Amino acid sequence: MLKQASVQQVWAQELPRENSVIVICMCFYPRGVKKEWRDDYKKELAPERDLFREWKDAEKKFGHAEAFVKSRYEERFQLSWLGEQYLKYYCVESKAKDIYFVCQCKVGEKCHREMLMLHGQLKYGANIDKIFNDYSIYTSRITADKNSIELVGD
Repeated sequence: MLKQASVQQVWAQELPRENSVIVICMCFYPRGVKKEWRDDYKKELAPERDLFREWKDAEKKFGHAEAFVKSRYEERFQLSWLGEQYLKYYCVESKAKDIYFVCQCKVGEKCHREMLMLHGQLKYGANIDKIFNDYSIYTSRITADKNSIELVGD
């Protein structure tokens, strides 16, 4: 199953290590996270740095959730070809293990982790854990992409 976690949970070592894969999916590696506390670091599953910086600037002015609107996050977030391949791989792996996508955001806050999970569910049929927020703009993009373009190897 695809799941989500925060960096704080990784620091506190709250995530199960048995039968799970912990994937840091941030554009900047989080300080203080030891390699033995995670399995992978895939910046390709993170937002592009320009989008991240714009979101961070908006977050300072308007707050976490409103920054998603101000930065047009759902409209702009996209995976590179390699990021798409990593997501597809983790969706396959999630049939046998719990895959935790990790970011700085607290669980329950709007976050690209949830967008990745929905992407995996819609495009690759992955089972996902609870989603706390609405991402209708992003999911409509994924659905439209799935119906119009298939990647090589799909």
